Amino acid sequence: MGAIGRALLAGMVLAVGIPAMAQADGERKADPTSAAAWSAGNTSGAGNFMSYCLPCHGAEGKGDGMLVENLDVKPRNLSDPKFMSTKPNKHLFKVIKEGGAAVGLTENMTPFMGQLSDEEIGNIVTYLRKEICKCEFENN
Repeated sequence: MGAIGRALLAGMVLAVGIPAMAQADGERKADPTSAAAWSAGNTSGAGNFMSYCLPCHGAEGKGDGMLVENLDVKPRNLSDPKFMSTKPNKHLFKVIKEGGAAVGLTENMTPFMGQLSDEEIGNIVTYLRKEICKCEFENN
């Protein structure tokens, strides 16, 4: 099953029963898999993350997506601010656009240049920074 097929399967599974709200640190927060995230449109970083990244990286980017068991290399935990703050936005952009092999990582991370525009990829990077790792690149 190709990346698009996996993403479509993930969307169908999600539509069946993920609650609209999730508990975190005693607070209620919007679930990134909610209808609002999905309906945000193609240019939405949240919507495209849910469509293309969630099957492997999981809804919270922890590398625990539903397809993990079928992969020989576990996906990165994108919610780890310590790790993510070492990666420049250009690196994240390149991994999403050209795939993991383009930066010496696994081919399991497929390129999305055929499915996503540069704007859409940039919005995913912004979403990763603001909502998933809640961190910025630290140039030390």
